[in-house]
Amino acid sequence: MSGGEVIRIVIMACAAYLIGNINPAIIIGKLKGIDIRKEGSGNAGMTNSIRVMGLGAGIAVFVVDVLKAFISVKIGFSFCGAAGAMAAFAGVVLGHCYPAVFGFKGGKGVAAAFGAALALNWPSALAALLVAGVLFLITRRMSIASLAAALSYPVLIWHFSREYFIFAIFAAAFLMFTHMANIKRIAKGEEKPLTIGGDGKEEKEREQKK
Repeated sequence: MSGGEVIRIVIMACAAYLIGNINPAIIIGKLKGIDIRKEGSGNAGMTNSIRVMGLGAGIAVFVVDVLKAFISVKIGFSFCGAAGAMAAFAGVVLGHCYPAVFGFKGGKGVAAAFGAALALNWPSALAALLVAGVLFLITRRMSIASLAAALSYPVLIWHFSREYFIFAIFAAAFLMFTHMANIKRIAKGEEKPLTIGGDGKEEKEREQKK
């Protein structure tokens, strides 16, 4: 890999990070007079948006988060090939979880990771979504569904596109890290099922007791 290629990849990662800073949960919340990071779980993502602002807001958050990541990775492919795509994947998810423009406090990266995975290799991404869907229907807990999808992703990518296997392991590990609080609650049997709308008081109280 030449020096010019490395520079392009770094630029792509930085650009994707900035795109990841576009956080629809925070923006929609502000339009509604709500700071989503101070309501419910305090997480600026789809699940907390559904709990606090309702299903419509949650769907809007999911769609924007998926699209921003999908577009970032496709641009990465166009400019720098597979290496650029992986750099964009990492950049956009980091930008979503730790957005500089919002004080480095964003979401947990699930929807953004799905959008990026969809652009990287769509069959494995859709298979992971299926895993998440089945686990959610069984448990009614989005965190369990998300963790199951993350854990299954490296196995699925190995089957569909092995060149991304090592990267998929790191991506799954990162999502496990962002869900550590959820993992602790699951272990204690304290993780609550997803509810739609409301002010998220119960979720906020649980977060404060951690």
